[in-house]
Amino acid sequence: MTIRLSLPPMPDSEELDGSAPWWSDGLSFECTGCGKCCLAREKYQYVYVNIHERRKLAGHLGLKLATFTRKYTELVDEGYRSLRFEDGACVFLQDGLCRVHEAKPIQCGTWPFWEENLSSPQAWEDEVASFSPGAGKGPLISAEQIRIAIKKTDGAADLK
Repeated sequence: MTIRLSLPPMPDSEELDGSAPWWSDGLSFECTGCGKCCLAREKYQYVYVNIHERRKLAGHLGLKLATFTRKYTELVDEGYRSLRFEDGACVFLQDGLCRVHEAKPIQCGTWPFWEENLSSPQAWEDEVASFSPGAGKGPLISAEQIRIAIKKTDGAADLK
């Protein structure tokens, strides 16, 4: 099963029924650097990278775009590119740390604030809180910051 990042955009300030989203008071989250978000698990097994992200990653690693693309990505459904996973982990996860953190793709930089994780309190619990030690810790991420993260991912994978 493939999860797409190009879901229909969420309303800017209200849910379809006119109410505020369940996360309108914000959510506490702090990256703990555990690397768990870099592991494949059930439906999450792709880190989509568009052409701009591949160029940035290639430059970060001192590689030509074609070399980077061939070595570190794979073509997945419908012509999208994803970072390779080896032994259930992103190819850039080494010793529990991301070796391309400074050039990480949008999808990585916006996790866990993805539409599918925010669709309901239960989705947040199942996909984030039960999995990530950073959920419920650290600073309160405001609803506006969450909306910005959602907009960053909206359509990013469509830039093949």
